Amino acid sequence: MHPTNAHRARRFRAAIRCYGTDDTFVGSLTDLLADARHWCDWHGESFAAIDRRAHQIYLAEVESSGRVP
Repeated sequence: MHPTNAHRARRFRAAIRCYGTDDTFVGSLTDLLADARHWCDWHGESFAAIDRRAHQIYLAEVESSGRVP
């Protein structure tokens, strides 16, 4: 069984809570994204390319659920 978009959102909320670098969800998300960019730099990966791929996956998941982003 494939996860629903609601399940994906809840799973991510749990990950951000574990990351917990800030008192707010948005602050922790911001820190996580900045740290992901540092990780990409460190490992010679393109954050922009990975983000573009992730956006395409997101759009496909939203489309398959019948919702428009």
